[in-house]
Amino acid sequence: MNRSLESILRFINLTTSGLLAGSLGFGEAALVPGWQRELPTGHRPPSPEALMMYFNAIGPVALGTAVTLAVGARGVRPVKRVLDAATAVALAGVLATTIMVTVPINKELEARPATDYPSDREQSLARNWSRAHAVRTTLGIGAFVCAVAANLASRKS
Repeated sequence: MNRSLESILRFINLTTSGLLAGSLGFGEAALVPGWQRELPTGHRPPSPEALMMYFNAIGPVALGTAVTLAVGARGVRPVKRVLDAATAVALAGVLATTIMVTVPINKELEARPATDYPSDREQSLARNWSRAHAVRTTLGIGAFVCAVAANLASRKS
């Protein structure tokens, strides 16, 4: 891969992983596929419906660029390659945690009828959701930190 293409991919990766980490840690919802199903019923996102497909693309674009950099970058130091691989693994963890853990838990919680007092099962699901969200937030922030470190590392050894 030539240097200009690598620079463009690094910029895209850094931007999208930063947006993803920010949305997980400080935003209303994660910018990964399925995040709409995590919002309470009746909640309307602030963005128009036509823009939702772009929000869903941020996580996969971040993962795709990270994998491309980890596999395709030539003539880079081993440290930079390890940081690119760590970014890709962490972003894959964010997507996997969202799709396989938080979305199904949220669906189950929403399917239950409203009650005055939460059941033991609902409290357990809420604790598991909180733990999964903490894991994916940590992975997202870690991916962003690794992307920044990879961008700051020098190219040749």
